[in-house]
Amino acid sequence: MANSALRKVRTSPAWIKKRWVRNSALGVVIILLIYTLVGFFLVPYLLEKQLINYLKENLGVEAKVKEITLNPYALTLAVNNFSFHKSGHPKLFGFKQFYVNFELSSIFRKAWTFQKISLTKPYLRLQINKNGQVNLAELLPADETPALKERKKEVPLTSDQILITGGDIHFIDLTQPTPFEKKLEAINVDLKKFSTLPENDGSYSFKATTQAGEILRWKGEVTLSPLHSKGTFELVGGKARTLWKYLRDQVAFEITSGRMDGRGNYTLESQEGGLQIILKGVTFALTQLGLKPKEGDREILTVPKLGFSGGQLRWPEKIIGVKFIYMGGTQVRAWLNKQGALNWQKLFKSKKADRKMTESTANSSSLSWRAAIKKIKVENVSASLQDRTIEPPATLNISDLGLQLIDVTSVPGLASTFNLQFHLNKQGQLLARGHVTALPPSADLEIHLESLSLLSFQPYLNRFLKLKLISGNLEAKGNVAYAQSNDAPNFQFKGDLALQKFAAEDTLLDERFLGWENLKFERVLVGLFPSRIHIDNIALDAPYGKVTINENKKINIKEVLSPLAGKKESQSADPSSTSASKPLPIAINSIRIKKGSANFADLSVSPKFSMGIHSLQSEIQNLSSMDQGRSSISLEGTVESYGEMSMTGKSNLFALERATEFSAFARNIALPEFTPYATEFLGYPIEKGKLSLDLTYRIKEDQIQGKNGILLKNLDLGKKVESPKAIDAPIKLAIGLLKDSQGKIAIQVPIEGNLNAPKFSYGHLIGEALTGVIGKVISSPFRLLGSLVGAKEDVDLGFIEFRPMGSKLLPPAQEKLLQLAKALKKRPELQLQIQGRYDPITDSNFWKKEKFEVILSDQLKQQSGASDKGKDALVRQQALEQLYLKQFSIKSLNQQRAQYGLQPVKTGAGNVEPNNASSLEKKLSSYRKELEKKLIEAQPVSKNKLQQLGQERANAIKAYLVSKGGIQEKRLGILQVESTQSPAKDFVRCQLHISS
Repeated sequence: MANSALRKVRTSPAWIKKRWVRNSALGVVIILLIYTLVGFFLVPYLLEKQLINYLKENLGVEAKVKEITLNPYALTLAVNNFSFHKSGHPKLFGFKQFYVNFELSSIFRKAWTFQKISLTKPYLRLQINKNGQVNLAELLPADETPALKERKKEVPLTSDQILITGGDIHFIDLTQPTPFEKKLEAINVDLKKFSTLPENDGSYSFKATTQAGEILRWKGEVTLSPLHSKGTFELVGGKARTLWKYLRDQVAFEITSGRMDGRGNYTLESQEGGLQIILKGVTFALTQLGLKPKEGDREILTVPKLGFSGGQLRWPEKIIGVKFIYMGGTQVRAWLNKQGALNWQKLFKSKKADRKMTESTANSSSLSWRAAIKKIKVENVSASLQDRTIEPPATLNISDLGLQLIDVTSVPGLASTFNLQFHLNKQGQLLARGHVTALPPSADLEIHLESLSLLSFQPYLNRFLKLKLISGNLEAKGNVAYAQSNDAPNFQFKGDLALQKFAAEDTLLDERFLGWENLKFERVLVGLFPSRIHIDNIALDAPYGKVTINENKKINIKEVLSPLAGKKESQSADPSSTSASKPLPIAINSIRIKKGSANFADLSVSPKFSMGIHSLQSEIQNLSSMDQGRSSISLEGTVESYGEMSMTGKSNLFALERATEFSAFARNIALPEFTPYATEFLGYPIEKGKLSLDLTYRIKEDQIQGKNGILLKNLDLGKKVESPKAIDAPIKLAIGLLKDSQGKIAIQVPIEGNLNAPKFSYGHLIGEALTGVIGKVISSPFRLLGSLVGAKEDVDLGFIEFRPMGSKLLPPAQEKLLQLAKALKKRPELQLQIQGRYDPITDSNFWKKEKFEVILSDQLKQQSGASDKGKDALVRQQALEQLYLKQFSIKSLNQQRAQYGLQPVKTGAGNVEPNNASSLEKKLSSYRKELEKKLIEAQPVSKNKLQQLGQERANAIKAYLVSKGGIQEKRLGILQVESTQSPAKDFVRCQLHISS
């Protein structure tokens, strides 16, 4: 049976045995052999040689190929271990294997058809040289340009699969000061059903991994004719630091950490108008981002999470949409350095970056993109902001910041819902909610600021004030509106402001300086562009202020404000600052102060002085910096325990010198409180007394006129105290002169002056006026007393006149003494000192003449004579000559006679000439008068007699004041008698003195 089968095999058909058949089979074998030899050996050899030569001649590179294999039966080609490089340079391109599997069906499909095209472990060194040229461009011939040339119609290509596995791209950028290198590894591309034929779809996938573990995936479907592709893309584990490394020389910061993840769907297709791109469902997340300055060692920005979802993009419609953007837990550190520059400003290359940003902004604005974001949510953000331009630095800490925006859009006129809140320095909280519009920029927000402590702003106060903040919370509630109108911004705030629990200390004295319980600005309107301020009411509750004169005589207010004053002076010294600026329009309907208090202390006197004002109430109506009208002002309060004060008036508080009128009074102020001043400047302590003031002032066009009514009640001074600063004046006398029978001292002190005078000082004006009043009282006390009883101005109660050698009060003197007594009764504290006086000339002459008449009368009685007139003259002459001879001598008498042409007389007898001629009678009359004069002058006068006369006169004055004037004798004193020269020959004056 086996042999039978073998015979059947060996038995061939007859046609095979034909010769031409046998020759054809041999030819086929030979052809197949040649085909096999050429395909397996010759073609790979020629391809290798041609490839190497072509690359060297046309690209100038040196290529290496380990082997090229061709399977002419399977129609496969494999190029193994291929690479090329430029001479002296590292490998530029290479791969482990390039494999293609060609299909004969290409003949029928009219397209190059491959079952598979694969590239295993390709490598590409992509380098941008320092001149900005890409290394691959250098391989082009010199006459080639990067522009695409018009190509002939190409044969379509199809492949069941195009596969790239284990790819590696080494990217190097030498244009950066610090060269940038990045490797993409494990690049895998799987493209299935790829075809360039119309309407043929294919699927693809792409995956690349970096050395840092970053993964980029891309997969989907693609049609090349017409171009259409859709699919998904994904980034996993992207490193933010990678991006920073590429830009490190353009920025001054370092990204220390950060992971980026994202994915999305895309559609790309070619249309008549161009390329259309659609992105949908895009999500992105940036986590654990850290950023710090290159020089610093601490991060200034950390972002635990930042991302968005539901992202969309449409091109060329230029539409961007995002459903949700989120950021949480971000921390920011920012500060101004000592030169006033923000640390964030230095993180970017300034000029280049600014220029690029400007160009980018200009370009982006020209694109007119439309954007819409459904919701933005920011939460748990904190920031530390520090101002190092001052010492110590001021710090503002923002915490728990939350922001929510809904329906954000770039469509003009469409508003977004806005909600913001955060804490300031852990205590204060800001809430803002409302609507904002991107185009044109506008905002309408309700804001609420609660309990913002002012203590963190202390460093700013240190620059201007010597003031230490103890407490103080700022609050605000209202509406903020912003809009762009006619290319000009318009900002407006409407609402209420309050500063509560404010207290500050004077750092020089370490004591309370200023404070209040609550300061409210009610119904405030603040506008910018144009600027204006309107306040319906300012309410100040329980304010307190302290004014202190320090031991160095300086007032604490001036000391506290001295740095600010110095700054203003230096600014005013700048000529450019002299230009007048338009005043800010300010209008305040009313200011109300309740339960205010103040304290004044003077540490420069001993003992130290202190006075308090309590229960202060005040109201000011209608203030305006633009209106020429005046505001009404009222004020009242309590001074110390029982005193009171009040003031009313009208004034333009923004221009006091223009038109101001006010009246003020103070009542029942305890004067012993002022003992330190009285001791130092008067030399007496104040034991008791009350003070009241009535002040009326008027200011018009820089001219001030005032009336100061001063009333002192029951003022009593203590014992004299030695003080080097005490004025040299009889203070008690002045008080006695001014104090009436009811214990009151009323003084009117008028003042006037020019506020623009170089040395104008209100205190100086008051001092001068008051000194003038007191000086006038002391210098003319009896004029004051006369005015009290209505005495005529020409009547001086300071002296009493007597007849020569008389001690009897004349009627005019009695009248004056009665007036004086009446005045003394009105000034019960005054003492009157009476000084008896005599005039050694007037009184003596009168006394001598009286004594001479007595002696002459006795002499005449001893002589006999005729009774006729002529005989009486001769008898008188004879009596005179007899008395002269007794008083002087015969020689002296004859000398007198010789002077008048009379004959000398003999010793012991007179010689009386008869009266027989009128000329002789004239000589005799003159002769007798001369004798009488000499005899009167020769009469002796006793000084005791004159002193006795002065004493009698003083006693007469005193007795009259007691008996007729009703003055207590203890108020009257008699001084030692003194001589005087009376201004009138007919009267001698006794001087009166006032003491206390």
